[in-house]
Amino acid sequence: SSGINAEYGGRETAVHRLLNQRKSAFTNLQPCRVLCMTWNVNGQLPTEDLSTVLAVDDRSSDVICVGFQELDLSPDTLIRGDSSREILWLEKVKEGLPEDTPYTLLKHVRLVGIMLVVYVRKSLVSMISEVHVGNVSTGIMGMLGNKGGVSVKFNIDMTTIAIINSHLAAHPEMVDRRNQDYRDIYTRMRFSNDEGDSLKGSDIIIWMGDLNYRLLSEDVSGEELRAMAERWEIPLMLKSVLCRYLDLMIVLHCSRF
Repeated sequence: SSGINAEYGGRETAVHRLLNQRKSAFTNLQPCRVLCMTWNVNGQLPTEDLSTVLAVDDRSSDVICVGFQELDLSPDTLIRGDSSREILWLEKVKEGLPEDTPYTLLKHVRLVGIMLVVYVRKSLVSMISEVHVGNVSTGIMGMLGNKGGVSVKFNIDMTTIAIINSHLAAHPEMVDRRNQDYRDIYTRMRFSNDEGDSLKGSDIIIWMGDLNYRLLSEDVSGEELRAMAERWEIPLMLKSVLCRYLDLMIVLHCSRF
């Protein structure tokens, strides 16, 4: 049995290698511009104009993903899950979309105060299928939704994309808890279409949110960080810091920064 399995595995690897070598003959790669914005609103009502962050330059995005955390901090929302602020923030996102490009709401999903809103360019709608949502609670006792993650998963043609918005455990000393929150969200996320459908079947995963990882004063000062942001040097500096603190290697490939 082991010999048969080994032979089958070898043949499968050879087939994949040959297909990779000839993929240009049967694939048509098209660029897709995805804009992601994440914001911990700390329970505030929507008053800010989002148009300045949803249109970062002259090129409109194909997909716009907006993630909120702490959308509603009321005890009633924590217990029952309902929130009147969901509609208010949905309207605020819609108002902030670029005016020169028509968009349609693909899907939105909310877990207590964690909400993800995904818009797509209308011209792409015919290419999109298998749109599903999921959520994982990692809050108090690993059950309450004050912490956790939500996801929208969909296909653009033959490419499966999963967008995740998460709010991980707070406080500097809770690094292990944050790492565990990530693992729980990644392994426990299931989607509305099928209990067996997980993140592992995605070609692309985009993970955002209030991850709560902290830069210590020994890493960089606030003034240095702001100066580096102006010069677009943050990825270079964060490479060593992220690799030291995070256990998110599936999502953050530090060697590719």
